[in-house]
Amino acid sequence: MLIAALAACSRGGDWRSPASSQAAASSAAYGAPPRFTAAGRLGDGEIEIVGRATPNAHIRLASPDGAAYAGTTDSRGAFSIALPAASEVRLFGISEATPGRPIQGEGYLAVLPAPGRAAVLLRAGTGAQAGGPLPPKPMIVAVDFDAAGDTVFSGLARPGQPLRLAVDGMASPEVRADAVGRFSVTLDKPLKAGTHSVVVQSQGAPAAPPVRFSITAAAPVSGLPFRGQRLAAGWRIDWLTPSGGEQTTLIMD
Repeated sequence: MLIAALAACSRGGDWRSPASSQAAASSAAYGAPPRFTAAGRLGDGEIEIVGRATPNAHIRLASPDGAAYAGTTDSRGAFSIALPAASEVRLFGISEATPGRPIQGEGYLAVLPAPGRAAVLLRAGTGAQAGGPLPPKPMIVAVDFDAAGDTVFSGLARPGQPLRLAVDGMASPEVRADAVGRFSVTLDKPLKAGTHSVVVQSQGAPAAPPVRFSITAAAPVSGLPFRGQRLAAGWRIDWLTPSGGEQTTLIMD
């Protein structure tokens, strides 16, 4: 499966927080990490990143190209950081610094140019996560796959809603959206290279239109640890996980 395939790779490293913070972060693993909850486009083209962390903590968004943006949580632990508009896909790690305990957030935050979603959270070995308002009916947000064709679908629905996916006409086991409306389905068998379709089904609700996507090999990633590309129906990001494995995330509009 995708998790096992990516964990088997050994190259790479984690650029998301300064090296001096890594040891301290591991010793503070008991602390709840900062988390991304939503993103939106502002009128001037900026992108607002919203999340939660420890109250009154310093939050840092760090990119592999050296860019970094900071903010502070309020007394309830909420934070909001505005990023300047950009014409290219950007990746950021989220970290939190409280006295003596720097904590690294999960995954990499992919911030996207218009059109489509403003941002999603890329997660190594599993599906991407979106935030923000829930759609009126279940929808696929992202398709993640590796070089072997191991594939994970992720999306949004009503909290607790039971769902099945039909991938190329074959139904998956039932899953339920979690308490905030996110769901994830990992296929039992790899998908072959080529074009495929997936439909979200829920009892008592009309099925959404099929989402079509292609499984194609990624060119080797060099320089920055990711490559973003605009496709007809969304964005493709080929990226290196912290362990050095290559993963592809298709983000649907």
